[in-house]
Amino acid sequence: MKKSLIALAVLAASGAAMAQSTVTLYGLIDASIQVVKTPSYNTTTGALTSLSQTNLTSGGQNGSRWGLKGSEDLGGGLNAVFDLQSGFNVDTGVSGQGGALFGRHAFVGLSGGFGTLTFGRHDTSYDDVKGNVLASANNSFDAANGAGVSAATYATIVNPAATAAQILAVANIYGANTGAWTGYNSRVNNSIKYQTNNYGGFSAGVTYGLGEDKTATVKATHTLSLNAQYANGPIGAAVAYQEETLSKTAAKTVYLKNTLIGGSYDFGVAKLYAAYNQAKVTDIDSQKESALGVSVPVGALTLRAEVARSKGDLLGKNSGYDLEALYDLSKRTTVYTSYVSTKHEVVDDKRTSAFAVGLRHKF
Repeated sequence: MKKSLIALAVLAASGAAMAQSTVTLYGLIDASIQVVKTPSYNTTTGALTSLSQTNLTSGGQNGSRWGLKGSEDLGGGLNAVFDLQSGFNVDTGVSGQGGALFGRHAFVGLSGGFGTLTFGRHDTSYDDVKGNVLASANNSFDAANGAGVSAATYATIVNPAATAAQILAVANIYGANTGAWTGYNSRVNNSIKYQTNNYGGFSAGVTYGLGEDKTATVKATHTLSLNAQYANGPIGAAVAYQEETLSKTAAKTVYLKNTLIGGSYDFGVAKLYAAYNQAKVTDIDSQKESALGVSVPVGALTLRAEVARSKGDLLGKNSGYDLEALYDLSKRTTVYTSYVSTKHEVVDDKRTSAFAVGLRHKF
């Protein structure tokens, strides 16, 4: 009898523990047929031309991914939390983010009345809010999207005796960039992230990435990313800053610094967006970037449009626009069509453009 009572007590305790813990499998699959026009360097004639290609592409509106996330109630309002998210290319089946198993993010931590503190690989705090102030939500067809620029790319642009291969490399980088903005690294390894709770619409976050590459003569690199935002009713506003290391030597460390301010206002019939960003590379370049956009819901249909531009010391003027239409077949499945076109001065004002028809499914 006593053994039966003990067994029942163990089962009851186990059931209570299970009730206080959750694990969720989730994901998103996005595939589109795209016609992409990019600058291309002709090694025979030495001229920049345009190349048009039709692709089946993964991740148009959102990067395809699957993940596991969960929490455990530790009592007293404290929870253990984790999230493992793996990116993949649905067109080929291979892993994204360089083949990392959980390349989108992987972290574990604690949450409670103080906010959420996690450790691992994260989306940066800058990236958390950038999409909130852009009409096209920082997707692949966003006119304010950016491919990101490395220190090596800047060095190639500066070099007046650039070889054909170097010019081609620059053209390919900007050919892949369908947006007018410079870009940044949206994820950081070996990082600690803190996110406050929401207080009447106000919240803030910070992410710090440890470079873990210190040597006897050179200090370790780092990534620092901060945000503060307000979202309440029709009003949204955000400021964000990100500082990341592009290269380092014993004599000098080169940083890319992005400072963003933006906002939105929802009129019900339409939501307006505005954003301004300044991207600086230590002693090399400074880009002033802006975007204006609108999103219009019409039942299950959402129409979006945006214009964006940037102007700087080395990369010159870049300007573009995008047009998008998304139709929800259900709460989880959306069909869409998108068009983006951008002119890049750094590749002789050649245009990059992409037209796509796609399908996105969430689970």
